[in-house]
Amino acid sequence: MEESFVFRLPQEIYFGPGEGRRVGEHLERFGKRPLVVVGQRFARESGILKDILGALARRGLEAVVFSGVPPEPTLEVVDEGIRVAREARCDSVVALGGGSVLDCGKAVAGVLPNGESVVPYFEGAPLTRPALPWIALPTTAGTGSEMTNNAVLTDATRKLKKSLRSPFLVARVAIIDPTFTYSLSPYRTAASGVDALVQAIEAYTSPRANAVTDVLALEAIRLLWEYLPRAVREGENTFFRKQVAKGSMLSAMAFANASSGACHGLAHMVGPEFAIPHGEACGLLLPPVIRFNKEALKERYRDIVLCVGLQGGECEDWGELLARAFEDFVRGVGLRTRLRDFGVPREALGGVVREERIGRSILENPRPMTPEDLQALLEEVW
Repeated sequence: MEESFVFRLPQEIYFGPGEGRRVGEHLERFGKRPLVVVGQRFARESGILKDILGALARRGLEAVVFSGVPPEPTLEVVDEGIRVAREARCDSVVALGGGSVLDCGKAVAGVLPNGESVVPYFEGAPLTRPALPWIALPTTAGTGSEMTNNAVLTDATRKLKKSLRSPFLVARVAIIDPTFTYSLSPYRTAASGVDALVQAIEAYTSPRANAVTDVLALEAIRLLWEYLPRAVREGENTFFRKQVAKGSMLSAMAFANASSGACHGLAHMVGPEFAIPHGEACGLLLPPVIRFNKEALKERYRDIVLCVGLQGGECEDWGELLARAFEDFVRGVGLRTRLRDFGVPREALGGVVREERIGRSILENPRPMTPEDLQALLEEVW
């Protein structure tokens, strides 16, 4: 755990049912012509987009909608958003959707004052000018993009998924409205919630964890472990939805200021390669990562085991106990736990681990990981 640390979050965070419909009064402080970034269907079909556009119009704001962001936003999609925003003379961004939409929205907001295309910044060039003010309105409880300073994007030609990072990418305002998740399907509830749970576990075991992130991560783990299965089974229960949204928010606060870990690093390899949704990729990859790290993180895994009320004595193998319980948890919310469940042929695993895909989350793993170790972990979950 780090003794010296920096802690960054959006300037303002609003949590609670109905908070999303106040977006206009928050945004009018920053701009008059927002680009509203949404996905392919959910925001429109659920009626949430109509509500948000109405809230903006009531404040006299002239919204420009950029729709159709796919589940894995590509560099080309971000560049198209930049073009639309520039031509419409947008002065702010509202990102309404899941993590992919939020990542696309913050990338557009960040790059627009700096250049014509996201490509050079994806390749490592720093953003030198502040982003357009942007507001995050997540419609899932899981990805945590509303709190972070990075946008996860995909170079489709190279099947390369990695983060564009900058302090300028932090949202001005994050609004977590649990009512936006009420119409999520059981599958999307489970997949996004497992992503949040993995993020909280990785934040707690991160080498960059600190006294603040520890408190946030453990409470997030407790809430998600207890209430996510209930929200999946009873999606109409507003109390369960609120607890999952709260757990997701706390998880995002934690990992945004600690880090994600090797599980997320592997998921960024596997997801684009085999078109596996990110939450499911994280869910199936965490158990082998826990087993790999169990000696280096024995005390941290013990803390998590005790936090969620698993039974075990002092002589227990804490990592193995947690790995098995997590596998049962993932199955219990209806997600898949093996790569072959997605139709991935075993022989295809040999091309997944490439040097350009090994990012910081893997390089900082508490137990050093070689490419051979990563390959073995993939084989373990085939």
